[in-house]
Amino acid sequence: MGKRVTDYPHTISFRLTDEAWNGIQKEIAGRELTAHEWCRKAALERLNNNYALSKAERLLFEHFVRAQYLVTQGFQLLAEDNLTGDQWKKLRAIATERAAELADNALALRTERSRERS
Repeated sequence: MGKRVTDYPHTISFRLTDEAWNGIQKEIAGRELTAHEWCRKAALERLNNNYALSKAERLLFEHFVRAQYLVTQGFQLLAEDNLTGDQWKKLRAIATERAAELADNALALRTERSRERS
């Protein structure tokens, strides 16, 4: 059964500059979202500390970053002719245990680079 309006007892409203409003309009252009829905989604995603990623998107991103880590580290060891079965097992274990940390680092680096360009 879906959520009812009474399941969401709190309302938040706020004012925006024309610049912020136009930014939201650009974000929702061509999507089936209202400005209200977009703001609600953005706030809830931020609350989850997922850098504006939904939980499903975050999971996929962690898998992508884990694969990137394994490819780059694996190829480096191959290029140096140092890749052994034990080293590969160790790399896989590190990538699995540290997937969330690797993803956080990648997102933080992206945020830093975005700020430098601004």
